[in-house]
Amino acid sequence: MNWMALPQEYSTEEAFFKILPISYEKSVTYGQGASKGPEAIIKASQHLEYYDEQFKTEAFIKGIQILPKLNLNNNTPKEMVQTIKSTVEKQKNKFVISLGGDHAITIGTIKGLETENDFSIIQFDAHSDYRDSWNGSQLNHACVANQVKNHEILQIGIRSQDADEAKQIEENKNLHIVYAWEFNINKIKELLPKLKQKVYITIDVDAFDPSFIRNTGTPEPGGLTWNQVIKVLELIFKEKKIIGADITEFAPKENYESEAYSLAKLAYKIMNLKLKFN
Repeated sequence: MNWMALPQEYSTEEAFFKILPISYEKSVTYGQGASKGPEAIIKASQHLEYYDEQFKTEAFIKGIQILPKLNLNNNTPKEMVQTIKSTVEKQKNKFVISLGGDHAITIGTIKGLETENDFSIIQFDAHSDYRDSWNGSQLNHACVANQVKNHEILQIGIRSQDADEAKQIEENKNLHIVYAWEFNINKIKELLPKLKQKVYITIDVDAFDPSFIRNTGTPEPGGLTWNQVIKVLELIFKEKKIIGADITEFAPKENYESEAYSLAKLAYKIMNLKLKFN
């Protein structure tokens, strides 16, 4: 199955855009099913239009290839991180969009880019993910930001965190937060200069309001809208060089087809933004 049902000539090894499906969930906090997210998103992509009317681009012309799925549910967290890291490292000079899987997969994708790049991270999320450990592991999805805190991080859409996380975040001058309840694109504009020119984008789908995305492990009320996220992404791509992205924590369970389609479109929007501004 090719992304967007593209003709094979656009889905070869030479393709610039790479989709990396990662089937993995370990010790999730509430709802389950994130390991099935990549398959649902890829299936939904078959029905996308090739043309992006908002940005007047057709990213498929650069080629979009789906890489072999990483089936990692039976792996330990350390094995998961190492497998993803080595897979991403092999895709030099390509733009990889990883589809999770729970958010812990981001640790692996970021480590896979570190050997070639010095970069910051922008995280769309309902949760800070800044715990030292969770359920006996430091490589849990609740620890992602803590595991990559050697990078400057901008978190957008946060509306749930532990008191200990809040204290640690306050003490970390390299971590900046725009809470969902104070969302303001002008504040994001003010914070972007604090980040390096190269940026990695990670999107936990619970950043969106549950009225839009319900099929996720821990849906939190008061989230972001589609248009808010796209406007912020447009700003980020205009200001920064984006080196990769991921979409995580989609857990298709019931009445999920429209959500899977929206997330496939989100992945394609990211490609079109890369084509237009980077």
